[in-house]
Amino acid sequence: MKTEFYFNPHKVAYYEKSGWEAYYDRDWLRAFKLMVALNREEFHMSLLTAVGAAIDIVRASMAFAPVDNNVLKATKHLRRYYEKARRTANLQADPATLARLEMDYWVVHRNLAIERIQQPNLENITPMVESLNNLHAALFGISGEAARRSAELRALAAKAVDRITGRYSADVEADWRQVETYLQQAYQAVLAT
Repeated sequence: MKTEFYFNPHKVAYYEKSGWEAYYDRDWLRAFKLMVALNREEFHMSLLTAVGAAIDIVRASMAFAPVDNNVLKATKHLRRYYEKARRTANLQADPATLARLEMDYWVVHRNLAIERIQQPNLENITPMVESLNNLHAALFGISGEAARRSAELRALAAKAVDRITGRYSADVEADWRQVETYLQQAYQAVLAT
């Protein structure tokens, strides 16, 4: 059963793109503030719940960020995050499943980003699309077929981020704008299903 979502895809895209910038800058305070705003917009959390959820997602990010990351700890924080999101947005999928799918995407993205540093022209985004497809279908309560377009667009956004973080972007500002555009289109695709 599809979960009914209503949010501004431009705002969600901005918060997510800016959150990526903060993550790669290791600016955890900025990431926290952005995630509070994202939680209120996307999942309609109260301020108090949004603050608690932002703490969860930032703690997950901090556990995952180092090269010698702690996937189990990060996943635990993601589960707590999705417990809060489930209560406010009436998500159909259970928090443990969403946390596992989110972590799968994080791992797949990191692995592809590392490959792209060695081969900047690597075009393969299929593993990331598949991972995001599973996450979007579960998170938004839609079929895999309906989630496909949003997954493809988010994977393209992640690929643009990889150009920036891998230090082979020809125009960093243009790539950040492209990230936000892809994310806007991804969330518009979700709302159109």
